[in-house]
Amino acid sequence: MDVDILILGPVELRLDGHREMHGSAKDVQMLAALALDAGKPVPLETLIQRLWDDAPPGKPRSSLHSCATRIRSRLETGQLPQEAHAYTLAVDPDVVDYHRYQRLTTQARSLAASGDDTQALALHQQAEALWRGEPLTGFTGIWAEQVRRSLAEQRLAAVLSRTGIELRMGHYAEVTGELSALVERHPTDETVARYFMTAAYGRGRQTDALRCYESLRRLLREDGTEPGEALVRTYRLILDGAPVGDLLGERAPGTAPPVPNNLPAHSELVGRAGELGLLQTPLSGVIAFQSISGMAGVGKSHLALHAARSLARHYPDGQIHINLRAHSPDPRPLSPKTALMTLLRHFGVPGTAVPHDLEELTALWRTMLSTRRAIIILDDAADREQLDRLLPGTSPSLILITSRRRLTGLPGIRHVLLDILPTAEAVALFTRLVGPQRATDMPGIATLVHLCGRLPLALELVAGRLNSRPTWTVSHLVERMSHGPRLAEIRDGNSEIASAFALSYDTLPDDQQTVFRLLSLHPGADFGPHSGAALTGLPLGIVERILESLLDSNLVQEPAPDRYRFHDLIGEFALTLAVSQDTECAREAALDRLAEFCLGAAAEADRLLHPRRPRLDPPFTPSAHTLPTWAHPGQAMSWLTAEHTALTAAERHFRSRGRPAHAALLAHALAGFLDAEGHWEEAEEIHTHAVRHWRTAGERAREAHALIDLADVQSQTARYEEAEGSAQRALAAAREAGDSAGEAEALRTQGLLYWNLGRLNDSLRIQQEALNISLNAGDPIRIATGQDNVGIALLQLGNHAGASTFFREALVGFIHEKNSRGEAQALNNLGELHLRMGEIDSARQSFNRAYEIFLKVGTLFEQATGRLNKANTMRIPRELNEALDLWRQGLAICRRIRDRRTEAVMLNAIGTGLHKAGLHTEAAAHHTAALNLSQTIGAAQEEAQALRGLGMAELHSGRPAVASEHLTAALSVARRINATEEIARSCSALAELEIAAGRDGAALRHLEKALPLFEGLNRFEFDRIRSQVNKIRHTVDLRD
Repeated sequence: MDVDILILGPVELRLDGHREMHGSAKDVQMLAALALDAGKPVPLETLIQRLWDDAPPGKPRSSLHSCATRIRSRLETGQLPQEAHAYTLAVDPDVVDYHRYQRLTTQARSLAASGDDTQALALHQQAEALWRGEPLTGFTGIWAEQVRRSLAEQRLAAVLSRTGIELRMGHYAEVTGELSALVERHPTDETVARYFMTAAYGRGRQTDALRCYESLRRLLREDGTEPGEALVRTYRLILDGAPVGDLLGERAPGTAPPVPNNLPAHSELVGRAGELGLLQTPLSGVIAFQSISGMAGVGKSHLALHAARSLARHYPDGQIHINLRAHSPDPRPLSPKTALMTLLRHFGVPGTAVPHDLEELTALWRTMLSTRRAIIILDDAADREQLDRLLPGTSPSLILITSRRRLTGLPGIRHVLLDILPTAEAVALFTRLVGPQRATDMPGIATLVHLCGRLPLALELVAGRLNSRPTWTVSHLVERMSHGPRLAEIRDGNSEIASAFALSYDTLPDDQQTVFRLLSLHPGADFGPHSGAALTGLPLGIVERILESLLDSNLVQEPAPDRYRFHDLIGEFALTLAVSQDTECAREAALDRLAEFCLGAAAEADRLLHPRRPRLDPPFTPSAHTLPTWAHPGQAMSWLTAEHTALTAAERHFRSRGRPAHAALLAHALAGFLDAEGHWEEAEEIHTHAVRHWRTAGERAREAHALIDLADVQSQTARYEEAEGSAQRALAAAREAGDSAGEAEALRTQGLLYWNLGRLNDSLRIQQEALNISLNAGDPIRIATGQDNVGIALLQLGNHAGASTFFREALVGFIHEKNSRGEAQALNNLGELHLRMGEIDSARQSFNRAYEIFLKVGTLFEQATGRLNKANTMRIPRELNEALDLWRQGLAICRRIRDRRTEAVMLNAIGTGLHKAGLHTEAAAHHTAALNLSQTIGAAQEEAQALRGLGMAELHSGRPAVASEHLTAALSVARRINATEEIARSCSALAELEIAAGRDGAALRHLEKALPLFEGLNRFEFDRIRSQVNKIRHTVDLRD
């Protein structure tokens, strides 16, 4: 039977969705009084006070008993037991909407603190939906009022948390009305006022924002106080006209504009609140210049016209628009002389009084504007040379310039770069263009908006085309655009989107046109200048200058420093030109150059990330290309991540062009990256091809390395039997080729595989054999690495003394060879050893030393790991905040480098720390996030840990049934991948669940399974479990 108890509105008891109890009778009030503390005993005296205040009936306990009897008749047996002087509502707290609300808002705040605003907002919205009106509707008395007051405060805090998230996400319009109502209800709450001012400013309503501040300040001064620092700072930023990202505002909208006025008619603006607010924010200085730049069709002119109309009343001397025709069918832009003559005539200068000399025209224009407050729109400007004469000197006027180019060299100008519309605004624009009767297929409209690249001009053309064909539907248009030439479908009458792009392309010099076309062949979402140089065959410096020109022309975008991309419609336009204007031979040659560059650059990145990894020289000399330079391994990892699509496309290109050796070498260079990023399906495909090629070619040494790469992937995906076969074949191939380094690497892979399989003695034997090979080879770094690996195997076997010896020998070796990263890794392992022995202070010391080294020379991944290990040794709850800071810093790094596996590890660590601190709801949120992520990427170890952590959080939150499901699933996953330690920990957790339920026999069975597993893994846990076993056995013996 599904039970729902609702108190966030009229109190109700619902069973299987049907309302069973409601209203304000005493039994309903008692139900509410118990529900507020669901799962906890509520003393009788407390219940009497809650129901009757200080005026109880003659026999209040008898009245409570009668109420309880009526409530029990609606519930299942045992859900309302009476204990000594107390009643308990024995239900999962989550069946009460109040507790669900608390859990959701707590999780939302915790996730927001960890940087996950999207999920936090979703949880806040779920929580808000639980409110159905005034809590405890109809209830009277002191307790009911106290509860309502407390809930109102909690709700206000949650609403402010949610609106804070929405403000960070730029949802100014969505929250303004709600914040305005809150200002009325809480006129002296400075946080409410600050958020409202931010939202109003973000929408361009500067007057409302300032009025709010002045009202609050007046109220505070009446009480003898002043606004706090945060609110004063917000106020000053508004007065200073700070950028919209720092709190934006606008002046009051204008009234009907006076003449002279030739502004073209235009439709209402949809969206663009932030950009409009910036244009409407006053500029300091004698004259205001504002430039709106963006790609063709993005809505620059429309925005300028809308801004001019909304500001018209502040500029009573005129609103003038002039098209400078930089991109029009007319091959020549408007000359400065013609433009000046046109402007002067608009301001009423007779034709006979207009000078013909350019200098005289300029002087007259500047004299005329020196005292006028007018708005001048210089639309579709070409460059600075065209504008120099048109810009006035000292003047109170506002000049709005639009251009497809980024205008530089104009002093005092404020630039607004206009991007494509956000999805919601693009959908709203299309809906308005086609009307409500044609806008019923919202999923289809969302797809259509995506196919139009969220470009306003494309949306207008497609909407016009749909409107002109009454029999067409949105889905029909989507079908045409999805399966045909998309650009050809974005047209209406004689207007085509491709024509707008062609006007920009035609203004480019020949060399820029060539580069523009060839760049469209890049298979990735974005590209760097080095990839561009390889594609075009031009020197890097020339390509960088051309990319800057294309960027200035808004034909490419720069989403991050030195990373470029096409808007998808412009990219398709460029590719169409490449196919039509460049020969197939030229295109294939460009892709050949790119693939060769990818091979060389990937190999260099891999060397930086894994400097001691065994490698073989390629059987050919790679073509020379200018390769990127990286200051540290983290930059190399970021480059691999950014170029991932191009790199795997290059591997396929090599195979398709009959160059399998190049493909196999590129697969080897990408092995470490693909493994770190969790791209295992992709990695297996390319390593399988590499193995097949080297075997066919008879290259046994190279085949061994490819088999090692393949075995690593198979092991990561828990396919241990296949991985063992690949590792054994790799070992045989390396021995046949006499490749000692490859033999040692194959043994290392086998040793790790046996550890995953729980064959710890085999793992130790294999790692010792690999170490002996390195000792014979005399390579000190590989010797130290081998010692470290043997130490890890001994640690897993519980041989702490032996592990300590090998870790310390490895540490000495790394220090002697000045290998700082190896030193830090050995210190990390020593820290883990101390941790398992319960020597927290020693573990902390080792982890801290490793962390300091990683900060200096480590990769971003190693720095994140250092933070993780350091935080794991902190004393919770005393050092919870410090630990959370470290974990969340590590989490941010993982998200930055897109290391999704370690991101899951970090989320689990945060959840475990929160659980230790008693914050079980927040812990559950982070374990849930880790579970979703680990299941997405197929990281079974992290999945099992997340399930176990989630189960423990649910257990301590009073939901044993849900906890049992999670813990049982954790044990199942751990057994599937044969993760010995995780099996032991899951059994221990299940034992804790059984103990909490009073089932000592079942708990003992779980503990007896965990005990022998911990004996070889973690002496500290082994002693703890053994103590529990002895205690339970003693208890059972006493009962018997």
